[in-house]
Amino acid sequence: MSMRARFLSQCALCLLALAPLASYAVLQDEIQVYDDEINAKGEQSLELHVNNTPNGLVTQSYPGEVMNNHNTRITPEYAYGLGHDLEAGFYINSVVSGGTWNYAGAKVRMKYLPIMEDKGYPFFAGVNVELSNTLPQYEQSRYNGEARFILGKHVDKWLFVINPIFDQPLSQPYVHQAPDFNTAIRISREVAADWAVGTEFYSNYNQIGSGPLANPNTQQLVFLKVYCDAGPLPFQAGVGRGFTNSSDTWTLMTIVSIPLP
Repeated sequence: MSMRARFLSQCALCLLALAPLASYAVLQDEIQVYDDEINAKGEQSLELHVNNTPNGLVTQSYPGEVMNNHNTRITPEYAYGLGHDLEAGFYINSVVSGGTWNYAGAKVRMKYLPIMEDKGYPFFAGVNVELSNTLPQYEQSRYNGEARFILGKHVDKWLFVINPIFDQPLSQPYVHQAPDFNTAIRISREVAADWAVGTEFYSNYNQIGSGPLANPNTQQLVFLKVYCDAGPLPFQAGVGRGFTNSSDTWTLMTIVSIPLP
């Protein structure tokens, strides 16, 4: 079986595994479009995700929910390259609310990127699969799975990426519902060596099979971002604006890469 056929078959298996959601709350621990970055075998990395909502929703979607409004999400992410186009990752989620630090949960992930432009393909493609255990005040379904597909292309100084995302609760109260379909999209342009600017769009759509794909009562956010791959602490930073009644009005985000030996 060819590499491309093997990749497509594994994508199909991921979809089948997840396909067995009215919109539900999701911890906003990571605001990132997955591109073609992956650790080589034996390479390790550490990123710190920090997201803050100075102006957000205040009406709970279920009793006891901790809202994003005026809180900060802090998530360190450790990743290790396994070789064979695979990378494993681990997250520890926390939320600072009312001046108090609170543990929020943990996630593990596996990224697979077999199709890369530096291998002669005209684009890059892969999939990232995650399993999460999040406290119920942040996500109503404590255990969740996610399959995030990665498709993109470099065109001169431009980068175009789309992540079609399928989220599936693995515990009550949504475990028997079909997955939600979401997207994350990035368009950016290099403006100097190791510097780029761009925009990212994040949209939650509808439960698969529940009617029209688009749901106007879900989150829709657009971010203006800067990307820096130079210096002792490479970073991404941006400001996001929600434009539906179910979106936080303003969100600030940054991802800092911390060098490891």
